[in-house]
Amino acid sequence: MEQLLSRNSTAPPSKGIPLPEYYPYVMDYRFPLTIASLYIISVSLFNPKSNAVSRIVAKQKGLKIKNIKSSPFMTAFIFLHNLALCVFSIITFINMGSAFFMNFVKHRDSFTDAVNSSLWNNSLGYWGYLFYLSKFYEVIDTVIILLKGRRSSFLQTYHHAGAMITMWSGMNFKAPPIWIFVVFNSFIHSVMYAYYAATCIGFSPPGKQYLTTMQIIQFLIGTPLAVSYLFVDDCLRTDTAVYATYINVSYLLPLTALFINFAAQTYGGRRKNVKKVQ
Repeated sequence: MEQLLSRNSTAPPSKGIPLPEYYPYVMDYRFPLTIASLYIISVSLFNPKSNAVSRIVAKQKGLKIKNIKSSPFMTAFIFLHNLALCVFSIITFINMGSAFFMNFVKHRDSFTDAVNSSLWNNSLGYWGYLFYLSKFYEVIDTVIILLKGRRSSFLQTYHHAGAMITMWSGMNFKAPPIWIFVVFNSFIHSVMYAYYAATCIGFSPPGKQYLTTMQIIQFLIGTPLAVSYLFVDDCLRTDTAVYATYINVSYLLPLTALFINFAAQTYGGRRKNVKKVQ
């Protein structure tokens, strides 16, 4: 445990990261733990007792809700928030995806070495760090839900709080499997935030359930990939990288179950209703 929390085990900052002087502070284990704890406490304090759902989910489930329009300022804020995360996710995915592919092609016979050196130095160390920082900004998603008078679910809270800690562990300890989190999640977020940007300005694009399906698929593929690093020789070369992988897997297993349960409750009933009508 002492090794796990020691600053000596922190990966050195990658070249070009913004505000490198703050790197030691945001990579200190107390930073994600403190922010995640404050986030959980804040949600529990400000969560409304109502169980209101979004107009999109209400429409899909055939529910009638009051048509409460957001102010132009609120709509603009939500749109820009989603657009910013969409653009950032696209840029991250393009950079990480292309770097991963090139490293795989060039170092196919020594891919573990590539992840630990060239991939990290050329892309993962930089974009992974920015992606880690974005997990703190993403709590604005929950703020928006609360400002709309809707209740933030346990899934939402667990998802955001856990992402801060797992991304920290992967980046802090330079754990090779963290590329899975960055590549897969940046792709999913590119699509997801584009969808939310469209809905907040009045569009109702079909297929919200497919976003949830995509989330689940990334977990069903990504989790076994991460687990495989624990059993293949020479993949994880430090104890801290092993710890980080266990932390990520321990987070992903309940998260996958929560998403599957959400999908069943949100979209399962709708399918039954459609069958009854037919």
